[in-house]
Amino acid sequence: MSRLIVGRFDDVDQVARAVAALGAAGFARAEYGEFYSGPPGQHDLHPIGGDAHSDEGAKDAGHGAAAGAAVGGAAGLALGGIAAVALPIAGAAALLAGLGIGAYTGSLMGAMSRIRDPDGNAATTEHPAQQPGGPRVAVNVDRAGTEASAIAALRGAGAQDISRAEGVWQDREWKDFDPRVDETEKA
Repeated sequence: MSRLIVGRFDDVDQVARAVAALGAAGFARAEYGEFYSGPPGQHDLHPIGGDAHSDEGAKDAGHGAAAGAAVGGAAGLALGGIAAVALPIAGAAALLAGLGIGAYTGSLMGAMSRIRDPDGNAATTEHPAQQPGGPRVAVNVDRAGTEASAIAALRGAGAQDISRAEGVWQDREWKDFDPRVDETEKA
């Protein structure tokens, strides 16, 4: 495994500046490479699409949706019952409409109440805390004394975030990059 420093950028002009800065800092071309990571959920790594069943910040949303559907359904059924009494022609339709609307609204509110910002320290590949997509530059810093230079070059070129990672480095590429794994150790 190689030690890597990874910077995420807003645009390719910043990537070009980073590549120039790394060359000027004495890095060999084989020690760094550019790549693009798509936005979270866009990598088609999960069998039914997306990257994972849910991200770390939304892993409890299903429980919230179920509880909200039960509460909302009961409230909707009660309101539907009142409407059925007030409008005898509507009857069962008012009951069912109240139940359906209440359950739907309750499930939405219940799910939303359980969503939070993902915690990178609690993330797993099943429930990842993915970084935003965008162009990236990865720098192999296995050579002694190169880590600080790599960080300075990426920061000077405008990197939005810089992190440490480990991975397989071959032919100027991070071969085992997994977008579901958050490089949580910030540089």
